[in-house]
Amino acid sequence: MKLALKAGFLSFDSTRVSSNNVDFPIDVVLYKRDTFKLAEQRYTQNDMANISAQWADELKNALMNIPGEWMEEAFNKLPESNEV
Repeated sequence: MKLALKAGFLSFDSTRVSSNNVDFPIDVVLYKRDTFKLAEQRYTQNDMANISAQWADELKNALMNIPGEWMEEAFNKLPESNEV
């Protein structure tokens, strides 16, 4: 469940950044099977600021580490320019 909550937050955070109608708070409800009890938690933007910043850094690092050789053919088709 912890991994699912992490994945859920990262998905929420990416959606929040790209859509103006998604925002904090995040309300989470956890249920342990056969207990008939719920655990509720509300997370605010302030609560998750460090995780959001880390996620942004991780995405930037991943983007920088993806090889770019596959793009060269497309860029080579552009006219000579210093603006690429």
